[in-house]
Amino acid sequence: MGWIAYALGWLVAALLWTLAGASTTGRPPWDLAGQALLTMSPPAALGVGVWRLTGRLDWSGRSPGFYAAHAVAMGLFASVYATSWMLPDVLSGRSAEALARLRGSPVVFWNLLLGSSLYLVVAGFSHAIRAQRQAREEQRAAAEARVLAQQAQLAALRAQVHPHFLFNALHSVGALVTTDPLRADRALERLGDLLRYALAAEEEVPFRREWSFTRDYLAFEELRLGPRLTVEMERGEGTDGVPVPPLILQPLVENAVRHGISSRPEGGRIALCARLEGGQLLLRVVDDGPGEGGASSLGLGVGTIRRRLEALYGDRASLVSERAPSGFAVTLRLPLDGRTTAGIAR
Repeated sequence: MGWIAYALGWLVAALLWTLAGASTTGRPPWDLAGQALLTMSPPAALGVGVWRLTGRLDWSGRSPGFYAAHAVAMGLFASVYATSWMLPDVLSGRSAEALARLRGSPVVFWNLLLGSSLYLVVAGFSHAIRAQRQAREEQRAAAEARVLAQQAQLAALRAQVHPHFLFNALHSVGALVTTDPLRADRALERLGDLLRYALAAEEEVPFRREWSFTRDYLAFEELRLGPRLTVEMERGEGTDGVPVPPLILQPLVENAVRHGISSRPEGGRIALCARLEGGQLLLRVVDDGPGEGGASSLGLGVGTIRRRLEALYGDRASLVSERAPSGFAVTLRLPLDGRTTAGIAR
C-alpha cells in the first residue's frame, strides 16, 4: 500500500507538470502526457534510493555525516529532476540539441530549486514513516515485554500457590494419621484428585470447575473436622461458564477454615455464594469465626490472590474483606470476559 501511494503521488506530479506545460505552450495536455511521464520517471526512481538512504541514516543522531549525505543526495536528485525533461530528446538521438536547450533555458535554476524541494519532501516523509514504524515496533516490544513480565509474575505466583496448598493439605492428612487412620486413607485418595486440578497448568477454567474443586476441598476438610465443619454453598444461574483463574476461590475458603473454624473446639460454619451481579461474577465467603485472621486475613493465600488479580485484571477485579454480623466475610468480584488487560489476549 505504501509503494502504491508513492507511485500515485508521482502520477499526480506528472499530471500537474502536464497541465502546467499545456498552459505555458498552448499545446493540448494529451500531447504532453508522455513527456511528463518520462520527465518524472527518473526522480521517481531516485526517490526509491532516497527511501533506502533514510534507512541507513539515523534521524535521532543527526551528525555532520547525516547532513553531508543528504546534501550530496539532494544535489544529485535536484540535478536529475532539473534535466529529466531532456530525456525524450536524448532517447531520440538529439543529445546535442537537448544540451543546447539546457544551456539556454531560463528555468534551470527554478527546476533545481523545485527538485531540491521535492527531495526534502521525499526524505522528510521517508524519515517520518520510518520513525512511525520504529515507534510502533518499540510499543509492540514494550507490550510484549509487559506480557512476558506478567507471565513470569503469574508463574511465580502459581509456584507459591501450589506448595502452599500441598503443605496445608498434607498437614490435614497428618492430623488424621494418628487419630483416625481410616479417614486418613480416604483423605489421601481425595488429595490425589485435588492435586490433579491444583497442579494443572491452565490459565483459565470455567467457574463450574473451580466451584467443584472448592466443594471437593471442603469435603476433604470435613474428613478431618467431621461435624465441627458446617458448609453452605449457593451458586446462581449463569455462573458455570464464566472464565476464572484456577485456585482463585479455594484459597479464600481454606483461609476461612484454617483461621475461622479449625482453631475452635466447637467448629463453625462457612457459607459460599456465587452469582452474577453488575456485569461481574461475585464470590462471597463468610465464616462465623472469631474474626482474628479469619476470611479477612492477609496470609500467603489471600495476599497471593490480590497480586494475581492485579496482574490479570488490573482494576477490573476486587477483593474486599469486612467484618460480618458474626465472623468475617470476603467478597471477590471478577469480570465476566476473563483476563484481557496489559496486552494479554484470551
